[in-house]
This record gives sequence, C-alpha cells and structure tokens, in this order.
Amino acid sequence: MLKRTNSSILIQDIGLLAFLMTIFLSLWITFNDGSKLLIENGIMLFVMVIAVLLVTFSTDIAAIVVVGSQILCFTAYKIFIFYRGGTIDLISYSWLLLPFAAIGSMKLFCMARNRIETENAVLREQTEELVMIDPLTELYNLRSFYYDIPRQLSFFKRHKMPLTLLIVRLRYAQELKRVLSKRNYDAVKQRLAQIVQDTIRVEDRLYSIDDDGRLAVILTCDALGAVNVRNRIKSNVENNEAFDKIAETSIKVEAQIAYLEYDDTMEDNMVNFKTQVENELQYDV
Repeated sequence: MLKRTNSSILIQDIGLLAFLMTIFLSLWITFNDGSKLLIENGIMLFVMVIAVLLVTFSTDIAAIVVVGSQILCFTAYKIFIFYRGGTIDLISYSWLLLPFAAIGSMKLFCMARNRIETENAVLREQTEELVMIDPLTELYNLRSFYYDIPRQLSFFKRHKMPLTLLIVRLRYAQELKRVLSKRNYDAVKQRLAQIVQDTIRVEDRLYSIDDDGRLAVILTCDALGAVNVRNRIKSNVENNEAFDKIAETSIKVEAQIAYLEYDDTMEDNMVNFKTQVENELQYDV
C-alpha cells in the first residue's frame, strides 16, 4: 500500500504540474497578442476554466461536452473568418489542444487525489480496528473487552473461580451532556474512570466501553463480593468533592451500577452476557 501511495502522489504531482503549465501557457497566449485577439482568447480561456471546474466536481462528461463544443465552435468561427478573407494566426491552433490538456491534467490530479484519500481511509479504518485503548481514559476499550472476557472466563472455569461482570454508567448522562461543554464532560468521564480504577482491586480488569463514559469491570469475585464493590464505587462517585473544579458551577454526578455473576447455565455468548448486565441497570434507581 505504501508503494501505491507513493505512486499516487507522483501521479498527483505530475497532473498538477501539467495543469499549471497548461494554465500558464493559456494565459500567455491570451495576453501575448495585446488587443488583437484578446476578446477571442479571453472567451476561450473562460470556457476552459468552466470545463476544469466541472472536472473538479466529478462531472467529466459535462466537461468533455463543454470542451468539445468549445473547440467545434472555435473551429467553425475560424473557418468562417478564413473564407471571409481573414487570416488564422498560428497561435490560435493551440486552442485545439489546450482545453483537452487542461481537463486531462486536472482529471489526472483528481484521480490520484481520490486514490490517496481512499487509501488513507482504508489505513485509518485498519488502524482503528487495531486500537485497544480508549484515548480519553487510557483504559482498555470495548474491542479489548470482547477480546479478553472469553479468555478470562475460560481461565476462571478451569480454576473453578467466580467471575462477575459489573457495569457503571453515569446517571442522567444526556442531561450532563447538555449542561456541560464537551471538554467538561470529557473531564467527568476521566474522573469517573479514575475513581472506579482506584476503587477496584489490582487483579480486576477495567474497560471503557462507550463514548458516554460507561465502564465495565471484570471482577474476580462472586455476586456477594460485587455488592461490596458496587457500594464502594457509589460512595466514592457520589462524594461531594469527587467532581469538584470540573465546571464553573457545582455539579451533582451519580452513577448507576449493575452486576451479574456468570454461572454454567448461561451460554458462552459474551455480547448477551454484557446485555443482561446492562438490562439490570434500569433497576438501580
């Protein structure tokens, strides 16, 4: 892909250089003969610019029709002048090629540019698929969660250890979004993640699973132990000083927390397991 990108950049540069040379030559022809052919050349230059604009808007057929009509009318006009006893300047013949050169070089530039943008989009998508860290909270993200939890579950089953999934979300998250600026809301999400991280044990795994600040914790304990974790998190989050100095006015932040211990009757479907825990959030009132 790197070679293709370099090739596209080279083609783009060649197209741009050819276009600039065409425009420079067209301007020189337009103003070189003074007032003798100024109006005629000016009209040809104006129509050529319109055709170039059509190419940039990806209306290639329209650009070709404009250029073809332009050259056809220009040729008919020159033949009419010739039969009326006039002369055709040699420089006028250049207008038979310049419009096609202009739209051709611009099309070459646009094709290379579009190819580069497509390649960049593919690279960006591939990079995002490999990202396992949430950039705001610096926690593992949802992709990492789905990657880790089957392995964690397999480990706990093998060692006959309990596993509980606990999910934390901001209560009234949408209202907070409307009240706070994006910067302040991001600060709330960071502070929430830090509070939860400081509350759980080192062996528990914490994940940031959406853009609203929702967190998931894989706990190495049963449901009874998860109750204690839940109470500690709630106490720390709802402390009056927990979210101080984030906004100019004081804000009240509350958390909804739900948990569910995995048992052998459940299917090994981690998406379904996570959904079941999220459904339990509505009961935390």
